[in-house]
Amino acid sequence: MNLDYSTDAVDPSQRFDYWSDVVCRHFIPAKSLVPDREHFNARFSVRSLGSLTLAEMSSPRHLWERDEQHLRSGPNEDFMLNLMVSGHGVLSQSGRRVVQRNGDIVLYDAARPFTFDLAPESALLVRIPRRQLLCRVPEAHHLTAMHLAEGHPVARLLGSMIREAAVLELSGRDAMQASIASSLLDMLSATLQVQVAGTDSARSAHDALFQKTRDYIVAHLDDCELDVEQIARAHNVSARTLARVFAQQGTTPIQWLWKQRLEASHRALLEGRVRQVTQAAFQYGFSDMSHFCRVFKKAYGVTPQTLLRRH
Repeated sequence: MNLDYSTDAVDPSQRFDYWSDVVCRHFIPAKSLVPDREHFNARFSVRSLGSLTLAEMSSPRHLWERDEQHLRSGPNEDFMLNLMVSGHGVLSQSGRRVVQRNGDIVLYDAARPFTFDLAPESALLVRIPRRQLLCRVPEAHHLTAMHLAEGHPVARLLGSMIREAAVLELSGRDAMQASIASSLLDMLSATLQVQVAGTDSARSAHDALFQKTRDYIVAHLDDCELDVEQIARAHNVSARTLARVFAQQGTTPIQWLWKQRLEASHRALLEGRVRQVTQAAFQYGFSDMSHFCRVFKKAYGVTPQTLLRRH
């Protein structure tokens, strides 16, 4: 199957609707929006390659949005691979957002909502049956909306294979199509494995930084001036990096700091290691007694004075 579509012969008022219908029919049903319908002109060519579908797209800027309603009314579990030959795009899925530029390869999943703001002078798309990808790379659905192996030689090789596959003339040569499709999937799998390794490495580095930061905070609870900037400087990272590390744990550096201060003061009162409430507060970084008493009671259901009297 080799099909070519163009809006050149379509009435200008109908061009975007025509083109949107073509793309949805061959790939993924989704809502499409365009900022300028009157001057929309696009091309879309599509071909089969074994179990895969390849397409080349050229168009002005437009937006694709697949939401929960589309998932119900037009279920589709395929993965989509997008190589931006020339142009740019912004893909968002599963809480991640990636800006795609020339040469970048990104993956997205039709089984989950996404938005894709595209301005492709030339983009190559590959539709991949879900089972064929997941049997090779079970983690593939966690790798959407990110640059795949950015700058790695294996990603450049994958890009070259997609470009070559898009121009090969293989009509009627089913066995060769299947062989090339399998090779393309194997190269994509290698690229995703590089991505997994890189993601795991980054996660390990973040985990190590989180542990070091935790230890530093605990050792400096008595410093009432302790703040995010000081903690970041002590570990030679930016405050933004520190925020990302703590966000992966579902908190922020400041939230974690104050939680440790409160817990440390509670343990000191509970174990009878302090003789006064002010000692429990000041020793662990609280400088405002009314604030300390208020958050203490909210957290533990009793005032620090009550706990001190008990123990």
